[in-house]
Amino acid sequence: MRTLLELGNKTIPILPISSKGQPDFLFDVTISSFPTIIEDLMDKKWTKDPRTRLTANISGDLSPPILNDIGLFAKRSATLIRYELYLDGEPFWSDGSDGLLIATPTGSTAYSMSVGGPVVLNTAAVFAIVPVNSVNPSRHPIIVPEGTEVEIRHLSKSVPTEIVLDGQIRTRVDGSPVVIQKSDDDAIFVKFDEEKVAALRGKLMKKAEITEDLVHDLPPSAKLVLKMLEYQGQLTHKQIIEETMLPPRTVRYALSLLLSEGLIKKRVSLRDGRQALYAMINIIAENEDNKDAK
Repeated sequence: MRTLLELGNKTIPILPISSKGQPDFLFDVTISSFPTIIEDLMDKKWTKDPRTRLTANISGDLSPPILNDIGLFAKRSATLIRYELYLDGEPFWSDGSDGLLIATPTGSTAYSMSVGGPVVLNTAAVFAIVPVNSVNPSRHPIIVPEGTEVEIRHLSKSVPTEIVLDGQIRTRVDGSPVVIQKSDDDAIFVKFDEEKVAALRGKLMKKAEITEDLVHDLPPSAKLVLKMLEYQGQLTHKQIIEETMLPPRTVRYALSLLLSEGLIKKRVSLRDGRQALYAMINIIAENEDNKDAK
């Protein structure tokens, strides 16, 4: 995510490589399998996989292209924001919620999915608009054509509000309308043929399927915490709160559920014995395997 933001409008092909030893939606290649695909890369035995991105106009400044999602949240956690949503210049709804997400098909399997958004196939020319914990039970995620101009107006001025770009960049919103639309520049990923991908994934996919079965019945907050640990590795309780923007009590409850299900493990930080570190079980197991190998 950080690399794509730094590249901005450049459409240089990207090959994501997972450092966690497990394939994911964008990571067919892992550190351990990377040597097996170097020859294919050199011989150009791959194709381009374009991914739609978003841009946001915030107080007259245009954001870099965003691959996953653009989120609107109060700067202070557990605080409602109020706003009006316009689609192509027409009012659609007024709402009060913990936040609002606009997600691409690629981003539909990230934060959006964790808060109840739909999974969207990458080939679909649409975006998902997902209210986060709306006070109005009739507010459900909606799907709009990718050419739709999404505008957020009349933001509540009672609390500072931020736009979060792909979870990497936070920008203060001054109350001016925020306009979100499809970027002219797609992200381009390196794509191998299905046979090569199947060979790269192998047994690792089975591990992913087992994990998916275990997390199916967890509440959205626990799924979000688990996803964050999957992306970030080991995190303290404070870091999880900062990354997820969930209330401390919600994070504590989510961690207790994940610990009881055996999906994560708690360790004492070697740097600070007063703090605990949380990590996914498979990440811990992989780190220990790497130590044994060395």
